[in-house]
Amino acid sequence: MQVSPAQFVIGKLGGLTKTANAIGVPVTTVQGWKERGSIPQSHWLNLIEAASSIGEQLQLSDFLNQHEVAAETGEAA
Repeated sequence: MQVSPAQFVIGKLGGLTKTANAIGVPVTTVQGWKERGSIPQSHWLNLIEAASSIGEQLQLSDFLNQHEVAAETGEAA
């Protein structure tokens, strides 16, 4: 199963609320990214830094490419 770049990044950060809190934007903003499937480039570096602070790794390519995930868990394969 493939997920959008936004779904992948939001998942890495722990969901909508945790992503929003990590970079100081409203949850509705993050929900919009998830619905559209993409995150504006102006937020990429902040999200990479937020992921790093919780021990996750994100790369610029994660914001551009679809991601394969295990269908039963929804986690990156």
